[in-house]
Amino acid sequence: MSLAHKLYKIGQQVSKNDIREIIEVKEFKDIASYVTLQIDITSNSATLSKKSVDSNCTMFTKKIGGTSNSYYLYPNFEYQKESNLYKKFKAVAYTFENSVMLYANEENKKLAQSIWDYIQAYDEDVLGLKLFPKGNYFLIITINGKTLYELMPEIWDNYYDNFVDAHIVKKVKKVNTPQLTEQIDFITHKREICGYNPNVKFFTMDNYNDAFKPQIIEKLPMSKETAIAIKKGWMYAITHLKFYHKGLEYIVIPSMVNFDDEVYKNLLKFLRNSNNSMKNLASKEDSFVRRLSKQIEGFDKNGISLDILFTEVNLTNLSVKIFATLEDVIPSQINQVVKEMKKQNISDSNFIDISKKEIIYLKDYFGNIESLAKAKKLKSLNNRIHQEKIILSKILLGYEKIDYDELLSRFEKEREIKYNFKDEKVEKRLIDSKKGDGKVMEWLEYPSSFVDKEEKIMIFLNSIDAINYRR
Repeated sequence: MSLAHKLYKIGQQVSKNDIREIIEVKEFKDIASYVTLQIDITSNSATLSKKSVDSNCTMFTKKIGGTSNSYYLYPNFEYQKESNLYKKFKAVAYTFENSVMLYANEENKKLAQSIWDYIQAYDEDVLGLKLFPKGNYFLIITINGKTLYELMPEIWDNYYDNFVDAHIVKKVKKVNTPQLTEQIDFITHKREICGYNPNVKFFTMDNYNDAFKPQIIEKLPMSKETAIAIKKGWMYAITHLKFYHKGLEYIVIPSMVNFDDEVYKNLLKFLRNSNNSMKNLASKEDSFVRRLSKQIEGFDKNGISLDILFTEVNLTNLSVKIFATLEDVIPSQINQVVKEMKKQNISDSNFIDISKKEIIYLKDYFGNIESLAKAKKLKSLNNRIHQEKIILSKILLGYEKIDYDELLSRFEKEREIKYNFKDEKVEKRLIDSKKGDGKVMEWLEYPSSFVDKEEKIMIFLNSIDAINYRR
């Protein structure tokens, strides 16, 4: 099953309230520090006043659209440490152009047109916006004393009902006309009007070159309903199924072979709740594999699998960089790795607790770049550290094997060097000789302390079939 199909399945479970919860902003840090400015615009004039606005009469949203031309659903804005309110007020025109004038009904568009014209023509700072000092502000635009959320509730409804656009829009007799054709929807396999764009940045190709747009319609024809479901699934995934673990950002996409609607809903709910540190101990778990095990606890059943996408998500335009993807990871496979690690007292934790002498840390053998960066205080190795962690995750979850010679090389490196974080250096692992004839390698004096660890790691990696012995 493709990623598009999996997002489609998630999107089918996502309600209108879920989407509102994703895009709406209700909580503000240090709210007492904000000054609320209300700019009330009538057909003849505009006035600015400092007064609070009933929260029931406003709807604050996250940015919608791209970074260069972003807008909000309603002209209600939060600014942190803002020193140029004049410029911000001028930018309100984007929200009117891309949201209010698009999603309001015809009567309200006429009402909003004069406001849009006023903001675009605003030149002389008659409201005194340039006089306000740097600070935290709420800026609310009202019309005749009423917020646009009060006057135009249909903006939210129409935004949701028209959640996706056509891939291609052409001017036909000076009118923007979506280019739609009747085709077989690649998800539902039904003949429908297709040509819609789910706007999932790593899913579509059109963010690279406009020339790809016709190919997308030909190869992945989507009806409006299919594109909406995929987009909803994507928004839900990057909001509720995205997790962080010691420098790793990853998205978990669940799927089922024999789809059961109720089980799937519970799985999504369980994964979402595991993102809250107050509700689930998984978020406090230092081991990546053990955390995964806890996140899918109770769903170790036939037919359930997970895609794990190691990502970097831009929440402004919902684009994503995918560094690696582990497809169809079986929960029982994760649990088996945890079980074998426990047997050998092995941990993939990022933090090494030197007081626990019995624990063998894979970081000593598979985290050399991070250890080097920490010891030398190097910030230029972040991408390599990221890849190092992903490689270990791939080995543990069965998507990559380590060559036997490479493993021996890692053992040798751990025997010979140590990272001195206090003095910021990497040095030979030397100690005083028992015979009193100078310095010798530590492993030569105490071989069992190294060999015992290496043997247990070998046993563990063999138990999960993670070593490639072929030459």
